Amino acid sequence: MSDPSTATESQPRRLVLANQKGGVGKTATTLGLASAIACHDGDQGGNVLIVDLDPQGNSTGGVGVEVVDGQLTIASVFDSKAQPGSLADVVVASAWDRVDIAPADEDLADLDESGNADMVWRLDAALDGVDLSAYRAVLFDTPPSLGKLLFSALLTADEVVVVTEPTVDSVKAVDRIEQTIQRVQRRPNRRLEFSGIVVSMDRGIAEHNFRVNELRDSYGVYGQGGKVCRTVVPAYAARQDAHSARLPIHRFRGGKALSLQVAYTDLARELGLLNGATA
Repeated sequence: MSDPSTATESQPRRLVLANQKGGVGKTATTLGLASAIACHDGDQGGNVLIVDLDPQGNSTGGVGVEVVDGQLTIASVFDSKAQPGSLADVVVASAWDRVDIAPADEDLADLDESGNADMVWRLDAALDGVDLSAYRAVLFDTPPSLGKLLFSALLTADEVVVVTEPTVDSVKAVDRIEQTIQRVQRRPNRRLEFSGIVVSMDRGIAEHNFRVNELRDSYGVYGQGGKVCRTVVPAYAARQDAHSARLPIHRFRGGKALSLQVAYTDLARELGLLNGATA
């Protein structure tokens, strides 16, 4: 595991993967990008830290980490007694080479219902002074809601990548999450950028093609002054098969895994997450 507790020269980008709608591929995108960065040959790749803020813990399980009784999890940093920099005590090595994780479990479930208003600042405090320079990127996997857990990530992140599937309900949800980002940008985190939109789980049917074009008409194309990434991630069963096997998609063989490997590598390069690529 990379040591997150020593002095640093430069810090990585902090990206929140978000959408208030569930089932759109946030976790798949988080793990796909982590796989692309960690498994990339040569000096373009690097280490990745995943911060799992979803009580379902799918990113945690996806990288082969099982939370045991008494283990510190990301829920620990939201405790009122937690000290600044406490994230360093939570991070563990995953079963994936070059990927560490701040794991989640069901203890997170009650936090969105907490009436404690200052809870949303505790994640930012937990990162205070923590050296993250060993990582290429810090990826925050968030729950499908606009609650305190998502806000806590937005308050400490540099940028947001909205993940959506190409359906009418998911496209509408992009507008709502954009409004949330704008509220955060106005005051508590002025450096936050709405940097991109990733279309996931595309099946190539007429409805999906229509929604992709609709998004591009509304938000423009990434790299051309807009936000919608040119790379569209297809909905292939190999993604779930790799997840069930607790393997990075770039280490999985079978089905149409190669197509997904290419898609996530292209997406990581497009977002500037591979060395030498520009966002």
